[in-house]
Amino acid sequence: MSTFGLDGVLTWTQAHQVASSCAQQLPNTYARLDEAAGSILAQPILTLLDDPAVDSAAMNGYAVCGEGPWRLTDEVPLRPNHAMRVRTGDPLPAHADAVQAIDSSAADHHGDGTVSVVGLDELTQLPDERARPAFGSGIIKQAGFAPRGTLLVPAGRALTPAMLALAAAAGYDGVEIVRPPVVGVIVLGKSLLSQGPSRDGRVRDALGTTVPSFVAACGGRGNPAVRAPDSADLLLTEIDDAAVDVIITTGSTAPGPDNHVRQVLRDLGAHWLIDGVAVTPGAQMLLAKLPDGRFLVGLPGEPQSALAGLVTLVAPLIAALRGAPLARSYPSAVLFADTLATEFADDTRLAPVRLEMLDTAQVAYPLEDDGPAGLTGWARADAVAMVPPGAGSRGDVVQCIPLSSPC
Repeated sequence: MSTFGLDGVLTWTQAHQVASSCAQQLPNTYARLDEAAGSILAQPILTLLDDPAVDSAAMNGYAVCGEGPWRLTDEVPLRPNHAMRVRTGDPLPAHADAVQAIDSSAADHHGDGTVSVVGLDELTQLPDERARPAFGSGIIKQAGFAPRGTLLVPAGRALTPAMLALAAAAGYDGVEIVRPPVVGVIVLGKSLLSQGPSRDGRVRDALGTTVPSFVAACGGRGNPAVRAPDSADLLLTEIDDAAVDVIITTGSTAPGPDNHVRQVLRDLGAHWLIDGVAVTPGAQMLLAKLPDGRFLVGLPGEPQSALAGLVTLVAPLIAALRGAPLARSYPSAVLFADTLATEFADDTRLAPVRLEMLDTAQVAYPLEDDGPAGLTGWARADAVAMVPPGAGSRGDVVQCIPLSSPC
């Protein structure tokens, strides 16, 4: 029985909910802007100063004082009948009472090197010494856009490049984020190859790079995978040495004397949360909490089953740890064709699908489980369709988890 009081193999929905509710959000931490992308913002981003910080020019032109014509100067504060050239956004010199737009002005260069500026008549567009802007026009007053402390980005949002650009423009060097979970990956199996195609009765490891990249797509920090023979002692050592929040193992999850993940978890006194899920593929996935608070996710070694475990357990667990809200429901689509049958009648089928809009409905096209390790369909899929027991026929409506954003 799991710690949640759920006995035996769980349904897909139960397992997904347990994985999303078993962990508490990690503590907040400070992060530089260049390392915060994708993390959950823990404290809102507010304006640090009034925007603008001082009275500023709303346009290119001349900051003027008093009546025209105005003598062009660089001296501050402005004296009556003087003007200073300004560009949009420039701070205004003291005593400026308006900004004369440059396209409504004429400049007269004198022989002594001085320059005088006059406004243009609105109707004739001819220089007119009596033409001048209304008092205060062309000026963005201090805090005219936003006073200090105005909300720019609320807490709880995943930080995008645009948000980070906004934070930098507002004067931030870093922000408070929810610390992203650090995830260690242990690939079990001494016969797996790390390079080249399968040969001499040995198969190429397909998961050592896949699992860390999936973790990164969910907003976690996936450490490079560690390869280990399927040995209880070596597995125990790797688990002890892993300074992470979550450990993901691949392989060795099926019951049996040659598969050591369960034995090691029992030896460690782990709290079992999930021991098997009624799903095809991936039924032999598991989730446990170690006595020190770390989590261990056991994925089957078969690549399709491992991908199913990533979607089912790893995505919601990482979302919970990083404080990201997990979707309560997923986009729906109509199956264009029958999906493959499940191993058992009460299994949920996770089927890779390609999504297209057909008229006004979104349609899911099931993809074949072929190619190396049966992964062609998963590689070409836009989403994974969750096909509940009893469904899977053409025309059935199913929910689909987008593979581009599985968390």
